[in-house]
Amino acid sequence: MARPDALSQTELRAKDFVPRGKKSSSPLNTTLFLGLRVLDCLIQYSILSQLYGTGVIKLFGGTIRPSPPTLHAGIAPIDALNLSAYRAVLLSMTCITTIKHIWFVLCVAEEAWTVSGAVIVAAFNTFWNTLNNLLFLCATTSAASSPRGETLANLYLLVGVALFLLGIGAEWQCEIQRRQFKADVRNKGKPFTGGLFSLVRHPNYSGYTLWRASGAMATSGMLSATLTGVFFLYDFSSRAIPALDEYCSKRYDNMWTNYKQKTPYTLVPYVL
Repeated sequence: MARPDALSQTELRAKDFVPRGKKSSSPLNTTLFLGLRVLDCLIQYSILSQLYGTGVIKLFGGTIRPSPPTLHAGIAPIDALNLSAYRAVLLSMTCITTIKHIWFVLCVAEEAWTVSGAVIVAAFNTFWNTLNNLLFLCATTSAASSPRGETLANLYLLVGVALFLLGIGAEWQCEIQRRQFKADVRNKGKPFTGGLFSLVRHPNYSGYTLWRASGAMATSGMLSATLTGVFFLYDFSSRAIPALDEYCSKRYDNMWTNYKQKTPYTLVPYVL
């Protein structure tokens, strides 16, 4: 039977960036997180346009990729970016993830953000996006160093974008399904176990891992994508999932135990 009261953080041994069970509003901390996520888009634009960041590559002895002709789409805001079509796609991927995070925080999330949680999560996303784009600008590691170069025909970009849309679409769908479930008062005190959550217990983390790995592929190829995917599978398995499992076990009791027995895999069906 589910506990009607919220769990205090002292009852939970595992720690996560967002305090579980503290369902209240935190306007200032939420605004901080959203502002930092929007700032990330500006940071990634400054890197892709080579206004800033190239000094880091030179510091490590790398060579900067030459800038190709810029995109002329006939749409003033896009043309004003002065980015190649390839780089415009990479920037769009970053902006889509920011939009998704904004939607999640404003429409789905119930837990109150802490200052540290807002800063850590936002900084982590900015760090990863920055790393990807710096690897893209470095001639040695760039996916654009492949035979088809910095064009929309680049296979790494095509596969990366396809998997990115699949991953972020899956993550987004998870949140929509769970939001609809929780909106029904008849489901109060119950964990959502349908939809994509019937395949694995944490499909939103699976989607996040996929779009993170695909972003790495689009910027720096297969090896980077593989390492990124492995890193996030490990991080979720060793940090986020244990914390959430502890919370749900205490919050939902036997309902969560039964769900774990029915859906034994956490991230990848029949694998993990």
